This record gives sequence, structure tokens and C-alpha cells, in this order.
Amino acid sequence: MLIRIRICIFILLLAPSFATAQAPSLIGDWSGESICVGEIGACHDEHVIYHVSVDPADATKVKIGADKIVDGKPDFMGDILLKYDAGKNTLMGELESPRGKGIWEFTVKGNMMWGTLSQLPEKRIVRQIRVTKNEMVMNAMANHATGTFEVKITPQDDKTSDVSLGRMTIEKQWQGEMQGISTGQMLTGGDFKTGSAGYVAMEKFTGSVKGRKGTLIFQHSATMTSGKGDLTIVVVPSSGTEDLKGLSGKLTIKIEHGKHFYDFEYSLPPP
Repeated sequence: MLIRIRICIFILLLAPSFATAQAPSLIGDWSGESICVGEIGACHDEHVIYHVSVDPADATKVKIGADKIVDGKPDFMGDILLKYDAGKNTLMGELESPRGKGIWEFTVKGNMMWGTLSQLPEKRIVRQIRVTKNEMVMNAMANHATGTFEVKITPQDDKTSDVSLGRMTIEKQWQGEMQGISTGQMLTGGDFKTGSAGYVAMEKFTGSVKGRKGTLIFQHSATMTSGKGDLTIVVVPSSGTEDLKGLSGKLTIKIEHGKHFYDFEYSLPPP
């Protein structure tokens, strides 16, 4: 029981490191041009729409669902799986198709993304891509609710001798532009002595977001490796009720001088 309490304290103390590893604002629809480079047979210039999503459990894993526009309608070409480097603001991934292998490389800056597709093994550039994030999508996620919260985490005794795993209950009081309470369950795992641990949690919020009342569910996923943290907190799709129905978003937390702060970036249909 004592070790489980220590793991709980360990995760709370490392929350600032977890909170700094949030995913970039990649999620949404991007549109632009994919242009052929050189003489490569059946290649055609394309107007493309990229539907970008980020893995809730790993913010470095990005998927692009790629459409090309044919006769004014989207024609799905497939998914592009990429790895995001937050330090360089780059995306990179491999392409394997019946026509050969290649490397996708993109650079992201604000609402612009540009990149190339290089053919292997010679790594010759065969496409250049430049897309812009749709303004409607960007504006939809421009809502922010900020404030503070108080949290109580209580270890649960599951009568097991495995000290590497733990289960906790979560209780929160929210102040600021989010008013209300939340309760949830957290599962922890790891060895706090090594500076490495992880947790997953589901948390139900009941209250209001900027005056709009209802409930929603947050999904947490976090890992800490030798003191380096990665935390993702997102709203479970379609979990909003009443005035919060249709809400989507992500939550960032930080701890300063022992106080918990939040920044909730979200989109919500008009009332």
C-alpha cells in the first residue's frame, strides 16, 4: 500500500513534465497542391485534402487520410502514417505501394505544411506538397477555457502483492471558466525509483464550460521515461451532454508552486 501511495505522489510531482509534451495543433483538414517533379510516367498534379489526426495515446504518431479531388469530389487515396518531431516541427514516414517505396517528409509552421515524397532507393524527389490548414477548422478549435483545479487522488487497495501496479480514484473541483466537479479512475504502473512510470485514466466532468452546462469525459494517457514525460488528455468523442453535446477538445495542465492550472482548447457547435 505504501508503494502505491508513493507511485501516486510520484505521478503528481511529475505532472509539469507530462504537461509540457502536448501534441501540436495538427488535427484537422488541410488542403492544397501535390505537384509532380521530373518525368515519372503516370504522375499527375493533384489538388489534395489531408485529414490529419493524432493518436490519443502517443502524440508523436500522426495519420493523414489523403483525398485527391476528381471532378469536384474527394477520392480517397489512402492513409499516410508519420512520426512527429516536436523539436524540429517535422513529420516523416515511409511509403510502400505496388509502384515502389518512398519517404514522406513534411515541415509544419503555423497553418502551413509543406513537404516532399522521395522515391527509394535513390531518394529522388518525385512530389512536392504544400497545404494550408482550413480556416474554418482552425477557428473551430480557437475556444479556450482557463482556470485552476484542486485534485484529490486516493489509492485503492486491490489486495494484490504486485506493487508495480496501482489503482486510484480521482476527485476534482474546477474553478475559473470551467465550473464543476469531476470523478474518475486511474490505473498506474512502473517503478517510481527509476523515474519511469505511466498511467491511464477516465474522468467524468459535471458542470459548465463558459456557462454552458453538461457533462463530458476526459481520457488520459501518460508515460514517464527517466524523467521525460508525455501526456495526452482529450475529450472522448460524443461524450458531451446537454449544452456540451458535440464538444471536442484537448486539455493541458501545469503545476506552479503547488497549484494546478488548466487550459482547455475546444470546439463546440453554436447554441
